[in-house]
Amino acid sequence: QGRRTAGEIADDLMVIYHHAKPIIQEAAVGAALRPLRLLDAMREVGEEVIEITGPGPARVRKAAGIPAVLPEDTVFYSESVVVPPALTWVRRQPWRMNFDYNLIRNLHRRGVPTGLFYRDIYWVLEETNAVSLRSFIRHRLTPAFARRELKHYEKSLDVLFLPHKNMMNYVPCSFPHTEIRTLPPGGELRELPCAENREKGRLNLLYVGNIAPPHYDLRPYIKAMDEISCATMDVITRENALAHHGELYKFDERTNVTVSHAHGEGLHPFYGRADLALAVRDDNEYLAFAMPVKIFEAISFGVPLVVSAGLKVVAELVKRENLGWVVESPQEFHELLHRLVDSPAELEAARARVVGARERHSWKARARKILEVLRNARG
Repeated sequence: QGRRTAGEIADDLMVIYHHAKPIIQEAAVGAALRPLRLLDAMREVGEEVIEITGPGPARVRKAAGIPAVLPEDTVFYSESVVVPPALTWVRRQPWRMNFDYNLIRNLHRRGVPTGLFYRDIYWVLEETNAVSLRSFIRHRLTPAFARRELKHYEKSLDVLFLPHKNMMNYVPCSFPHTEIRTLPPGGELRELPCAENREKGRLNLLYVGNIAPPHYDLRPYIKAMDEISCATMDVITRENALAHHGELYKFDERTNVTVSHAHGEGLHPFYGRADLALAVRDDNEYLAFAMPVKIFEAISFGVPLVVSAGLKVVAELVKRENLGWVVESPQEFHELLHRLVDSPAELEAARARVVGARERHSWKARARKILEVLRNARG
């Protein structure tokens, strides 16, 4: 049988979709958004979706509904959670600790192509002493269960999806019989803002995210903004981040930088008036594979990106697809803004390229790719 492309997913496909937490439409923000968006996209491109999500007992009930005889074109896909599934059972039903792992293993043995998105490897990179019960769970118990979790996956996955394949350099298992694939977040196709609404001769930047130094230190870029009279910036961050670190930035003294709290649909007006989306972080080991959702959210609104070189794989994406600019320093950022104000055609050309990239970076495109890879995993 020949390999299928993303556009050739058959109409008779059955998808068994697993996520070891509830998926709630109204509460889906941040990290919880990805499982929801991919589930919706799977329903659009698959004939039937068997959803195995929710608290532990709900997952048991739903798994019991998997047919004894599955259609030939059946695939399994799981969106992992930060806490290993076994830990979610320990407190109340420890005898079910291996339920989720056994589910994948049994489907794998039945010949169903199995794939899982492994979201984070923070527990490998963090080093700290366990000085309280909470830190003991986070830095001792969770890593122990996480290593055990990966050992289960090593034996039962046809495809391991990662935010970026570079993350495999930090995964403490070899996965010799598993295909490793990059699977970044996606975006929804948004209504594009009207060009007439943008003020000529001025730039409006948007920064969405944390502001906590040292890894999320926006201060050098805020300082660069002070020296540019033709640009403004909207900073969107969480209330607790502002409470803990806002004094470092002195937002009240800024004339061309405003700070707000927003998420979900509340971000739409900010993206609608943004000329550029800024993503800057310090260069560190973790960022070797970080692919923030906000990057693809900006693309979905057709907003060109300005990213620091420290965001390594994002910078590679921006350069490869020409979706904006990569800056090596705040000084280079400063020079770029002056150039774009004087060269509006350069900015409009970048916007056109980003608009053209929206479809291939949509959640639906991600779902098609997952199904294509899984369909071919054993073919």
